[in-house]
Order: sequence, then structure tokens, then C-alpha cells
Amino acid sequence: MTVWYLTPKPAVKVTIAVLADAFGAYALVSARMPKQRPIRFIKVSRIGGSQDTPITDVARILIECFGPDVETCENMTATARTALRNAISTTVEGAWIRNWSNEQGPVDFPHPEIIDMERWQFQGNLSLSTAPVLSVPPGS
Repeated sequence: MTVWYLTPKPAVKVTIAVLADAFGAYALVSARMPKQRPIRFIKVSRIGGSQDTPITDVARILIECFGPDVETCENMTATARTALRNAISTTVEGAWIRNWSNEQGPVDFPHPEIIDMERWQFQGNLSLSTAPVLSVPPGS
């Protein structure tokens, strides 16, 4: 029997969309370090993962929350963690989010080069369906 794997959806893009929706104008969410740092921002990176089955890509995602003080960063990590949990079973950027799991952190983890800001971070597994998302007409 031949098993065909489908191309996974971009997990970093999906994560950024979930967090950008949760934070709005409060904090910039990006995959890159901004050249001019705002007072609060979140950096999203894929740091690993696997696709053990044809229908699910599991992306290991690192979330780094930067802010002016410990309280702000702790609140940002709490908001981000909650947003990722609440995104389970939703479609974001054309991807069905199966799960957010195996979370580690948050931890107070100062950045060695950015000494004028606090950084807290956490990581977890974002499981995305590789199957096409089907839309159901309203009232069906």
C-alpha cells in the first residue's frame, strides 16, 4: 500500500496569526527580530517537529515574549498560551489546528544581547492537519 503525504501548512504563519489575533495592537508578533524594537513584541520560531502520519504535521514552536518588565512578560506568556489552547479545533490561515500540547515553560530567560528588555519564553507542539479544510455551507 502506498501512503501519500500532503505538504504541511506553514506552522509559524499559523502561530503568528493566532497570537496576532490575541494581542492586536498591544504587541507586535513576528518570525523575525524587529530592527526597531517596540516596547512589547513576540518572536515565533519553529525549532523542530515531525510528521509521523500522513495527516498531521507536529511543529515544535518556540514563543519568545519581550517586554519592559517581568510582570508584562509573564502576562504576555499567559495570554499566548491561552490563545494557542483556545485555537484547538479551529481553522487559521487555511490550516485545521488539531492540538497544542507538550508545553514547556514559561521561563524567565533573559536575552544575552537585549539587556534593556525582559524575555520570557515557552515552547510546545502545534499539531496541524495536512488534509484540505472543507467548508460547510451555513445552515447545513
